Amino acid sequence: MLWVLMTTFNRKDKTIACIESIKKAYSEDFIVVDADAGSDDGTKEALKKCGMETHILRCNREIFWNGGMRASMSYASIHAAEEDMILLVNDDVVFFPDSIDKLYGRLTESGADAAVGAMCDSFGNQTYGGVRMRSKHFARFELIAPVEEYTYCDTFNCNCLLMSKRCMMNAGNLDAAYVHSMGDYDYGMRMKRLGLKVICSSEFTGECEGNDTAGSWMDKNLERKVRLEKKESPKGLPAGDWYHFVKKNYGLIPACYHSATPYIRILIGK
Repeated sequence: MLWVLMTTFNRKDKTIACIESIKKAYSEDFIVVDADAGSDDGTKEALKKCGMETHILRCNREIFWNGGMRASMSYASIHAAEEDMILLVNDDVVFFPDSIDKLYGRLTESGADAAVGAMCDSFGNQTYGGVRMRSKHFARFELIAPVEEYTYCDTFNCNCLLMSKRCMMNAGNLDAAYVHSMGDYDYGMRMKRLGLKVICSSEFTGECEGNDTAGSWMDKNLERKVRLEKKESPKGLPAGDWYHFVKKNYGLIPACYHSATPYIRILIGK
């Protein structure tokens, strides 16, 4: 059995579109576990009518992505059978037909422990997927393009991650230190340290638009004060989360360096 784990908040149309696309991407029934952060747009009610066994975890509005996915993973760790498969997804992904079946086939044929599905935007440009570390000493990354040859990543975006329950139990849950982002990159780097192999998809698994920098803390057109406020917001690059990520995965000196650079960028308008 496949367990689809997600977290939601007031994106009913996107969430249901995601579930409907999974029905076309995967040839068998599946179980949905959703950690919902108090949606009031009918998301929970619509999920219950999706035609699949669905478990709604009612959470508060402070969980954000990392907290929501932790809740869903914790539930699956207790209730899923040892032989079951786990699919971590973002609810704004629209999967391509047969793509999850293909990803499962690649996972089993390669003998890898997990498989990450590459995402593209509506123009066919890659937005998410497997990630390669460009440096052993600094937090610099690049996306890995999907190719037919078996390609393994150093970490990943969790828009689509397929693994066995056994793999999830070996890797553990996402780090509770993160509020919204960075938990997936951290999880992938932990899996690599544990010797778990994560293979990249051979083609795009679904469509998911990338995050727009306009209006974010990286928007050079905003005033410095506004950029700083956005940076420290849960969906920005909070100082504590970012410092924890770099120190944990690279060490103290890189953590100090990377903690300072966002403020320098804001100060000089870059």
